[in-house]
Amino acid sequence: MNIGDRVRMLHGTEEGIVSKINGNIVEVEIEDGFSIPVLKNEVVVIAKEEKKRFGDYKEENTGRFAARPDTREGKVVYATKGIYVAFAAINDQRYTMHIINNTDFDLPFTVGLERNQNHQGVYAGLLRGRDSIKINEVDIKDFDNWGVYVFQFLFAKRGYFSIRAPFIKKMRFRASNFFKSKAKAPVLEKDAHLFQLDKDMPEQTLNTQQIEEVTDTVADTEKPISKPVDATKLKEQMLSKNEPAASVKTQASTTVTAPEYEVDLHIEKLTGDFSTLNSGEMLELQLKTFENKLENAIASGMHEIIFIHGVGNGVLRTEIHKRLSKNPDIQYYEDARKEKFGYGATAVTFK
Repeated sequence: MNIGDRVRMLHGTEEGIVSKINGNIVEVEIEDGFSIPVLKNEVVVIAKEEKKRFGDYKEENTGRFAARPDTREGKVVYATKGIYVAFAAINDQRYTMHIINNTDFDLPFTVGLERNQNHQGVYAGLLRGRDSIKINEVDIKDFDNWGVYVFQFLFAKRGYFSIRAPFIKKMRFRASNFFKSKAKAPVLEKDAHLFQLDKDMPEQTLNTQQIEEVTDTVADTEKPISKPVDATKLKEQMLSKNEPAASVKTQASTTVTAPEYEVDLHIEKLTGDFSTLNSGEMLELQLKTFENKLENAIASGMHEIIFIHGVGNGVLRTEIHKRLSKNPDIQYYEDARKEKFGYGATAVTFK
């Protein structure tokens, strides 16, 4: 059973989507619009043959989004999480690498590799909902030289749906957890070394303000010119407008850079305008910085990093420790040098 599977209650009529798995407890989003926790042995995955009643079917990769008619009454629950990368063994030395889409979205996507400060494209395509695609074959003997995989996804569906923000995940596979990850892969329906890419992905949609800003920009470019054109001024305006675009291009081409060894999360170190933030906004900024620095430290192959969070009321420290305890790439964490930081910093050692 995996995130995104459609299941049915054994002792009831409810059906829904698995949204979270925690040991023997699964959370199922049912068609009434809310999630309920149930024991694993009280639900069953709906067989592929039955999925035809939900309008699920595969379609050739023609570049058009698949139509999924639904004839059921009431609100339909769609799986919004369940993107995996799986490595299935050909033999004891060679594996096939698959991207699995166990959601109800169609996913335009790319896969790349970062090695030695260079980005190498590996695959690009459109992956249908409830489908998988083989993207590569890899050798275990080259495991330490695989580099950092970069996965990029867009979310699309035919008809009306909320626009979702693009999703990017960087991952470096480590022997310490790679060979412990064997499980039955959804869609593929066979054993593989399985990793969920969107496990910690926020449910983020583009808000009205973002959409209006884009619309206003497009509208401005369509306004007719009613005055004589000054060639010199026009050239200067074009150059000034191109500067942000060049900055974005430079940022997009930047590879993973190792963060500083000691990361100071005190709010005054993160922004000069913290006086306008409330406590919730400050904590959000501090945790976002922590997550970014942690991800870059893992992706760049750092062995250890220190996060300086201060003592305060302990909220930031508690939240950081909670997130560290759930991260499979971390070997252990502890209070950093007490003679220097007291209890105001945490040292993290990676596997």
